[in-house]
Amino acid sequence: STKLVYLHEDNLREYATKVASVEPVSSLPEADKALLKNGTEDDHVVTTDETIFYVQGGGQPTDTGSMTAESSADDAFAVVAVRKASDGRVLHFGRFSGKPFTPGQAVKQAVDAEKRDLHSRIHDAGHIVGLAVRQVEAETPELKLEESKAQHYPGAAHVEFIGSIDAKYKDAIQKKVDEMLEKDLPVKTFWWSEKECREKCVYVAPEMTAPDGELLRAVDIVGAGAYPCGGTHVASTKLCGSITVRKISRKNGASRVSYETK
Repeated sequence: STKLVYLHEDNLREYATKVASVEPVSSLPEADKALLKNGTEDDHVVTTDETIFYVQGGGQPTDTGSMTAESSADDAFAVVAVRKASDGRVLHFGRFSGKPFTPGQAVKQAVDAEKRDLHSRIHDAGHIVGLAVRQVEAETPELKLEESKAQHYPGAAHVEFIGSIDAKYKDAIQKKVDEMLEKDLPVKTFWWSEKECREKCVYVAPEMTAPDGELLRAVDIVGAGAYPCGGTHVASTKLCGSITVRKISRKNGASRVSYETK
Protein backbone atom coordinates (compact mmCIF):
# COMPACT_ATOMS: atom_id res chain seq x y z
CA SER A 1 0.00 0.00 0.00
CA THR A 2 1.04 3.62 -0.49
CA LYS A 3 2.93 5.31 2.35
CA LEU A 4 1.07 8.48 3.41
CA VAL A 5 3.96 10.90 3.93
CA TYR A 6 1.67 13.81 4.87
CA LEU A 7 0.57 11.99 8.05
CA HIS A 8 4.09 12.52 9.41
CA GLU A 9 5.15 15.68 7.55
CA ASP A 10 2.15 17.73 6.47
CA ASN A 11 4.33 20.80 5.80
CA LEU A 12 5.86 19.24 2.65
CA ARG A 13 4.65 20.70 -0.65
CA GLU A 14 7.08 18.81 -2.94
CA TYR A 15 8.36 15.26 -2.72
CA ALA A 16 10.39 12.83 -4.84
CA THR A 17 9.10 9.27 -5.18
CA LYS A 18 8.72 6.45 -7.71
CA VAL A 19 5.77 5.36 -9.82
CA ALA A 20 4.26 2.01 -8.79
CA SER A 21 1.58 1.66 -11.49
CA VAL A 22 -0.17 3.50 -14.32
CA GLU A 23 -3.53 2.52 -15.80
CA PRO A 24 -6.49 4.11 -17.56
CA VAL A 25 -9.47 4.81 -15.30
CA SER A 26 -11.54 2.62 -17.64
CA SER A 27 -9.61 -0.47 -16.49
CA LEU A 28 -10.43 0.01 -12.78
CA PRO A 29 -13.04 -2.07 -10.93
CA GLU A 30 -16.47 -0.37 -11.01
CA ALA A 31 -16.28 0.69 -7.34
CA ASP A 32 -13.00 2.52 -7.99
CA LYS A 33 -14.15 4.03 -11.31
CA ALA A 34 -16.98 5.68 -9.38
CA LEU A 35 -14.44 7.58 -7.24
CA LEU A 36 -13.83 9.97 -10.15
CA LYS A 37 -16.87 11.99 -11.17
CA ASN A 38 -17.30 12.55 -14.93
CA GLY A 39 -14.24 10.53 -15.92
CA THR A 40 -13.30 10.32 -19.62
CA GLU A 41 -11.16 8.13 -21.90
CA ASP A 42 -8.16 10.42 -21.26
CA ASP A 43 -8.19 10.00 -17.48
CA HIS A 44 -5.55 7.82 -15.88
CA VAL A 45 -4.65 6.61 -12.41
CA VAL A 46 -1.09 6.77 -11.10
CA THR A 47 -0.01 5.04 -7.89
CA THR A 48 3.31 5.80 -6.22
CA ASP A 49 5.43 4.26 -3.47
CA GLU A 50 4.68 7.26 -1.22
CA THR A 51 2.48 10.34 -1.50
CA ILE A 52 2.24 13.84 -0.05
CA PHE A 53 -1.21 14.28 -1.64
CA TYR A 54 -4.00 14.32 0.94
CA VAL A 55 -6.48 11.51 0.27
CA GLN A 56 -10.04 12.83 0.42
CA GLY A 57 -11.79 11.76 3.61
CA GLY A 58 -12.40 12.68 7.23
CA GLY A 59 -14.42 15.68 6.10
CA GLN A 60 -11.45 17.22 4.23
CA PRO A 61 -11.32 17.60 0.42
CA THR A 62 -8.65 16.06 -1.79
CA ASP A 63 -5.37 17.76 -2.60
CA THR A 64 -4.69 18.56 -6.25
CA GLY A 65 -1.42 19.37 -8.02
CA SER A 66 1.02 17.67 -10.35
CA MET A 67 3.65 14.99 -10.80
CA THR A 68 6.58 15.58 -13.14
CA ALA A 69 9.10 13.07 -14.49
CA GLU A 70 12.58 13.70 -13.03
CA SER A 71 14.02 12.90 -16.48
CA SER A 72 11.87 15.37 -18.44
CA ALA A 73 9.86 18.38 -17.25
CA ASP A 74 7.68 17.98 -20.38
CA ASP A 75 6.29 14.67 -19.11
CA ALA A 76 3.78 15.55 -16.42
CA PHE A 77 0.56 14.35 -14.81
CA ALA A 78 -2.06 16.82 -13.56
CA VAL A 79 -3.58 15.40 -10.36
CA VAL A 80 -7.28 16.30 -10.10
CA ALA A 81 -8.39 13.96 -7.29
CA VAL A 82 -6.84 11.55 -4.79
CA ARG A 83 -8.87 8.66 -3.35
CA LYS A 84 -8.30 5.39 -1.53
CA ALA A 85 -9.10 2.33 -3.66
CA SER A 86 -11.07 -0.69 -2.49
CA ASP A 87 -7.74 -2.58 -2.20
CA GLY A 88 -6.15 0.11 -0.01
CA ARG A 89 -3.94 1.73 -2.67
CA VAL A 90 -3.94 5.51 -3.06
CA LEU A 91 -5.20 6.43 -6.53
CA HIS A 92 -4.04 9.73 -8.06
CA PHE A 93 -6.57 10.55 -10.80
CA GLY A 94 -5.62 12.89 -13.62
CA ARG A 95 -4.30 13.40 -17.15
CA PHE A 96 -0.90 13.20 -18.78
CA SER A 97 0.81 15.85 -20.87
CA GLY A 98 3.82 14.50 -22.73
CA LYS A 99 4.75 10.82 -22.36
CA PRO A 100 2.88 8.71 -19.78
CA PHE A 101 4.92 7.50 -16.81
CA THR A 102 6.14 3.91 -16.47
CA PRO A 103 6.41 1.81 -13.28
CA GLY A 104 9.67 2.49 -11.42
CA GLN A 105 10.07 5.95 -12.95
CA ALA A 106 11.29 8.74 -10.63
CA VAL A 107 8.81 11.62 -10.31
CA LYS A 108 8.44 14.80 -8.30
CA GLN A 109 5.07 15.37 -6.61
CA ALA A 110 3.90 18.96 -6.05
CA VAL A 111 0.67 19.76 -4.22
CA ASP A 112 -1.29 22.97 -4.84
CA ALA A 113 0.08 24.79 -1.78
CA GLU A 114 -2.59 27.50 -1.67
CA LYS A 115 -5.40 24.93 -1.71
CA ARG A 116 -3.67 22.74 0.92
CA ASP A 117 -3.19 25.76 3.21
CA LEU A 118 -6.86 26.70 2.81
CA HIS A 119 -8.04 23.17 3.61
CA SER A 120 -5.73 22.98 6.66
CA ARG A 121 -7.06 26.32 7.96
CA ILE A 122 -10.70 25.28 7.49
CA HIS A 123 -10.02 21.88 9.09
CA ASP A 124 -8.42 23.31 12.23
CA ALA A 125 -11.11 25.98 12.39
CA GLY A 126 -13.60 23.10 12.63
CA HIS A 127 -11.73 21.66 15.62
CA ILE A 128 -11.70 25.12 17.23
CA VAL A 129 -15.46 25.55 16.71
CA GLY A 130 -16.08 22.04 18.09
CA LEU A 131 -13.97 22.81 21.17
CA ALA A 132 -15.76 26.15 21.62
CA VAL A 133 -19.13 24.33 21.63
CA ARG A 134 -17.75 21.92 24.25
CA GLN A 135 -16.54 24.84 26.41
CA VAL A 136 -19.96 26.50 26.28
CA GLU A 137 -21.59 23.15 27.08
CA ALA A 138 -19.37 22.77 30.17
CA GLU A 139 -20.69 26.10 31.49
CA THR A 140 -24.33 25.44 30.57
CA PRO A 141 -26.16 22.73 32.54
CA GLU A 142 -29.07 22.48 30.06
CA LEU A 143 -26.76 21.64 27.13
CA LYS A 144 -26.26 17.88 26.71
CA LEU A 145 -24.37 17.13 23.51
CA GLU A 146 -22.60 14.32 21.75
CA GLU A 147 -20.17 14.80 18.86
CA SER A 148 -21.52 13.59 15.53
CA LYS A 149 -19.57 14.55 12.39
CA ALA A 150 -17.90 17.44 10.63
CA GLN A 151 -17.26 18.76 7.14
CA HIS A 152 -14.33 21.06 6.38
CA TYR A 153 -15.19 22.10 2.80
CA PRO A 154 -14.84 25.70 1.56
CA GLY A 155 -18.28 27.34 1.57
CA ALA A 156 -19.94 24.42 3.39
CA ALA A 157 -17.94 23.97 6.61
CA HIS A 158 -19.77 22.80 9.73
CA VAL A 159 -19.59 20.66 12.85
CA GLU A 160 -22.55 18.56 13.99
CA PHE A 161 -23.69 17.43 17.42
CA ILE A 162 -26.44 15.12 18.63
CA GLY A 163 -28.60 17.31 20.89
CA SER A 164 -30.17 20.73 20.62
CA ILE A 165 -28.05 23.90 20.55
CA ASP A 166 -30.27 26.97 20.65
CA ALA A 167 -29.31 29.85 18.33
CA LYS A 168 -28.97 32.06 21.44
CA TYR A 169 -25.61 30.33 22.15
CA LYS A 170 -24.06 31.55 18.89
CA ASP A 171 -22.39 34.60 20.48
CA ALA A 172 -21.03 32.56 23.40
CA ILE A 173 -19.53 30.02 20.96
CA GLN A 174 -18.04 32.85 18.88
CA LYS A 175 -16.45 34.36 22.02
CA LYS A 176 -14.74 31.04 22.87
CA VAL A 177 -13.51 30.74 19.25
CA ASP A 178 -12.05 34.26 19.36
CA GLU A 179 -10.29 33.50 22.66
CA MET A 180 -8.57 30.44 21.16
CA LEU A 181 -7.43 32.47 18.15
CA GLU A 182 -6.19 35.34 20.32
CA LYS A 183 -4.11 32.96 22.47
CA ASP A 184 -2.44 31.60 19.30
CA LEU A 185 -2.38 28.07 20.72
CA PRO A 186 0.10 25.59 19.17
CA VAL A 187 -1.46 22.87 16.99
CA LYS A 188 0.46 19.60 17.30
CA THR A 189 -0.02 16.08 15.97
CA PHE A 190 0.67 12.99 18.06
CA TRP A 191 0.52 9.22 17.64
CA TRP A 192 -1.25 7.68 20.63
CA SER A 193 -2.49 4.24 21.59
CA GLU A 194 -6.27 3.79 21.64
CA LYS A 195 -6.13 3.98 25.46
CA GLU A 196 -4.16 7.25 25.35
CA CYS A 197 -6.58 8.66 22.78
CA ARG A 198 -9.58 7.88 24.95
CA GLU A 199 -7.85 9.47 27.95
CA LYS A 200 -6.52 12.58 26.22
CA CYS A 201 -9.06 13.40 23.49
CA VAL A 202 -12.24 15.43 23.93
CA TYR A 203 -14.13 12.78 21.96
CA VAL A 204 -13.33 9.42 20.37
CA ALA A 205 -16.05 7.63 18.39
CA PRO A 206 -17.02 4.34 20.09
CA GLU A 207 -16.34 2.42 16.85
CA MET A 208 -12.80 3.82 16.52
CA THR A 209 -10.35 1.09 17.47
CA ALA A 210 -6.66 0.42 16.92
CA PRO A 211 -5.42 -3.16 16.53
CA ASP A 212 -2.98 -4.14 19.30
CA GLY A 213 0.21 -2.13 19.07
CA GLU A 214 -1.08 0.25 16.39
CA LEU A 215 -1.22 3.96 17.11
CA LEU A 216 -3.92 6.49 16.24
CA ARG A 217 -3.06 9.94 14.93
CA ALA A 218 -4.43 12.82 16.97
CA VAL A 219 -4.36 16.60 16.67
CA ASP A 220 -3.98 18.60 19.88
CA ILE A 221 -4.88 22.27 20.06
CA VAL A 222 -2.59 22.65 23.04
CA GLY A 223 -4.43 23.94 26.07
CA ALA A 224 -7.88 23.51 24.50
CA GLY A 225 -8.27 19.84 23.58
CA ALA A 226 -7.39 16.99 21.23
CA TYR A 227 -9.24 14.88 18.65
CA PRO A 228 -8.29 11.75 16.67
CA CYS A 229 -7.57 13.16 13.21
CA GLY A 230 -5.93 12.11 9.93
CA GLY A 231 -6.14 15.55 8.32
CA THR A 232 -3.62 18.31 7.59
CA HIS A 233 -3.07 21.16 10.01
CA VAL A 234 -1.67 24.65 10.59
CA ALA A 235 1.07 25.27 13.18
CA SER A 236 -0.97 27.47 15.53
CA THR A 237 -4.53 28.76 15.89
CA LYS A 238 -3.88 32.31 14.60
CA LEU A 239 -2.90 30.83 11.23
CA CYS A 240 -6.56 29.86 10.73
CA GLY A 241 -7.27 33.57 10.11
CA SER A 242 -10.61 34.83 11.36
CA ILE A 243 -13.34 32.27 12.09
CA THR A 244 -16.99 33.30 11.98
CA VAL A 245 -19.76 31.15 13.44
CA ARG A 246 -22.35 31.71 10.69
CA LYS A 247 -25.43 29.99 12.05
CA ILE A 248 -26.78 27.17 14.18
CA SER A 249 -29.45 24.97 12.62
CA ARG A 250 -31.37 22.12 14.22
CA LYS A 251 -33.02 19.09 12.61
CA ASN A 252 -34.12 15.64 13.83
CA GLY A 253 -32.50 15.98 17.24
CA ALA A 254 -29.16 17.16 15.84
CA SER A 255 -27.54 20.60 15.67
CA ARG A 256 -25.24 21.93 12.96
CA VAL A 257 -22.89 24.81 13.69
CA SER A 258 -21.80 26.35 10.37
CA TYR A 259 -18.63 28.45 10.17
CA GLU A 260 -16.30 30.12 7.71
CA THR A 261 -12.69 31.30 7.73
CA LYS A 262 -11.17 34.39 6.15
